[in-house]
Amino acid sequence: MRLLKKHRVALAALAVYHFVFFFPTLFMGRIASPNDVFYNFDPWKSVRQVEVQNSLINDPPTAYYTVLSLIKTDWHAFHWNPFIGAGVPGFGSTLLSPFSFFPALLLPLPWIYTGIILLKLNVAFWLAYLWLREERLGKRGAAVGAILFAAAGPIAVRWWWHVTNAAPLYPALLWIALRTARGKRTPAWAIGLVALCYALSAFPAAMAYGAYAAVAYFVYVLIGGRGSGVGSRRTTEDATPLRPPTPGSRLPIRTISVAVLAAALGIAIAAPSFVPLAQLVKRTGYLESRATAAAEHVFPLHHFALFVNPDHLGNRALRDWRGDHALGTLNNYIEATVYVGIVALLLIAVAIANRRARSRWFWLAMLALMLAAMFGFAPVAKMVGRLPGFKYSPLTRIELMLPIAVAYLAASGAALLARGRFRLAIGMLLAVACAADLAVFAGRFYPYLDPALASPPATPTITFLQSQPKPFRIAPFFLYLWPNSSELYRLEDVRSHFSSEASYRRLLERIDPSAALTSSTVINFNSLKFDFNDPLVGMLGIRYLLEQPSIDVMKWTIFANTKAGVKEIAAMVLDPGMAVQRHVRVDAEPFYAIELPVELQAELGRAPHLDVTLMKGTSVVYARAFTPGDLRALGKIYVPLRPYARLGESVVLRIAAGGMRVRMLTGATEVAGDAPVFYGRVMTPLIFERDLPDGRIFRNVAEVPRFHTVTRTRRMTVDELLATKNIDFGDEAIVTDPRPLPVEASDAVVTLRSYADEAQVVDVSAPAKTLLASSEKLTPELRVTVDGHVVEPVQINVLFAGVPIPAGDHRVIFTRRLGRGWWWLAGVALVLLVVLSVVDARRRYFGIAAMMI
Repeated sequence: MRLLKKHRVALAALAVYHFVFFFPTLFMGRIASPNDVFYNFDPWKSVRQVEVQNSLINDPPTAYYTVLSLIKTDWHAFHWNPFIGAGVPGFGSTLLSPFSFFPALLLPLPWIYTGIILLKLNVAFWLAYLWLREERLGKRGAAVGAILFAAAGPIAVRWWWHVTNAAPLYPALLWIALRTARGKRTPAWAIGLVALCYALSAFPAAMAYGAYAAVAYFVYVLIGGRGSGVGSRRTTEDATPLRPPTPGSRLPIRTISVAVLAAALGIAIAAPSFVPLAQLVKRTGYLESRATAAAEHVFPLHHFALFVNPDHLGNRALRDWRGDHALGTLNNYIEATVYVGIVALLLIAVAIANRRARSRWFWLAMLALMLAAMFGFAPVAKMVGRLPGFKYSPLTRIELMLPIAVAYLAASGAALLARGRFRLAIGMLLAVACAADLAVFAGRFYPYLDPALASPPATPTITFLQSQPKPFRIAPFFLYLWPNSSELYRLEDVRSHFSSEASYRRLLERIDPSAALTSSTVINFNSLKFDFNDPLVGMLGIRYLLEQPSIDVMKWTIFANTKAGVKEIAAMVLDPGMAVQRHVRVDAEPFYAIELPVELQAELGRAPHLDVTLMKGTSVVYARAFTPGDLRALGKIYVPLRPYARLGESVVLRIAAGGMRVRMLTGATEVAGDAPVFYGRVMTPLIFERDLPDGRIFRNVAEVPRFHTVTRTRRMTVDELLATKNIDFGDEAIVTDPRPLPVEASDAVVTLRSYADEAQVVDVSAPAKTLLASSEKLTPELRVTVDGHVVEPVQINVLFAGVPIPAGDHRVIFTRRLGRGWWWLAGVALVLLVVLSVVDARRRYFGIAAMMI
């Protein structure tokens, strides 16, 4: 009770914020979640019509929630995530920040968003409270400053983004910097833990903001006096006597050394996580495209109005967003938000008069510097925009650092006002007013959903794809299965949001020139511009292509690339129990599939079906039972001929009606005994697979197996490969490895024994030396062994792995390990941090004992 009474102002501010913001959760049974955004896209749009509360919050559900789900469903994806962009480093490179990892690990999936907000809000509040108390601004002032920092608009609107994984730790950096500059010892384990969590936040720009602020703050305190932040007198609120400033004293070298070493060890422990992310960011090429981002994006001067009225430009959640064209690509509510509270603005003005707040001039200068950079004051903006960490992000995002300066200055103002007889009432009033104001602001922005809407369902199309034998990749079009929602259902999509190498995007841009030509980092396909005949489609292992039911582009593409295989004669009827068959010869190329015009006339059985079988010799190479729905979809069915028959070869097509009557066309025959079944020759690898209520599924019959051997190799540059469109990747591999490695090829038998996200086992039986080609990316995470011996893969087909195989029978294992080569460093750093923490604790213990004696 004494503890509660001592910190009652802080607890009251936090309680008010939680009550207001989580009111819909506490009393209306709704949870904070943006997952209604899924219903803006197919296939969910076809299942249920939903009015989306705030469609601006698009990335968290489709690109953050989806990968968080892997923590629940698929720990194999820790090292390697095959579900987007033909494979990227696993969630261990982006999701180990405690603000996302622990909610995903401990809470039901729909409640993850609530857990993230709770954790970020409360950790930020108590760390800010700790820092401001260290600054001797009193419990009441610290409570006001802490709630203003933790719930400030620029941070609050981004709680569900990676960018705020670092922000809650800003006060911890300042607390460590302050204590270290004053010569106070901070436990080594605490510094190491903060550094570890900070290094795992996975957003370099936001990390740079806090690091620069902490270093500047450390230097200021070190130079300006290390004794106290408010003077030498003992206050009524703080029981610890304050040492007088000692600007002439010696630098606390030992304390600084321990702090720097502990921080370095904490960062080193995180190396296996952030190094793969840094390597991926470098491969994406996005940094080069954003080299001028800092100089191009600043706020216009009239944007100052949003400090007073956060909805000055409207609010997407309230359906009245007007925006400001002067903001350019930042013209949205999230990027435009600078609101830190009305009360905070008043307290900043009062803070100037608080002489006990010795750092107020530093934070006023920092506030002025940040505003000058954000609003494009040329000398400052130019200087700041050149700093590492700032260069590749809009200067407007410095707004993430505004709350820390506001917190200190508002706390200083509140400390000055909350004095005298009514100090408790004034402090409580200020803290509650700030909490209520910011809670209402955030509550108006965030959506609250019925739990039934918070979990997007698996639709018929998704269920079908999940049931198919792996491995295969998919290529949805337009808004279908928006990237990266495939992670939620563990489907391997060749598209991605952000996570794609520059060379990989060049491959996709050859297939669809519009694939990556967007103002964002989303790769998406347009079926009007997609080249279905490009051999790269097959090389990437794309088996299924998905389209909305209302779009007919792929259907008409097939029709336009189909011609009669034999001369049409008349028509015939196939009654239940009847069967016909005929030979189909591949007498010309291209010939990818057989088209059979079929009209369903009647359903006469309990389970009507049309059995279609393809035989080569005595072996059945393809069989499928077509349902009445399959026949009605296009009035035609398609039977894949690839890879079962090549030029000059024949197959036997057999058709049997079961419980249905169908009408078919008749055509000329050349083989005695053949039924006169008419068929069309499909000259594109795209065929219709099935029509479902939520989508149309098409199949790429030119799909190249994920692992296969080739009989030919050629050496080309990437540019030469992209300019050559007549490569048969099923038989040939293009060596693009800059190293002069010898590569031989021959025919061999390849058997995939097991397939998992991060490991695949392949058996190869080769009569001579050969090359095992794959569409698995060659990245630092990959290791390949042949019969237990590590081998060096060869880069083929721009960025994929080929493995030289000697003659004989061999077992080849592909394994992915995140941060390969960095785990030893993390282990050594962890041991050293433990040792340093023990030594530091013993020194502190004996130091205290000596003082007592």
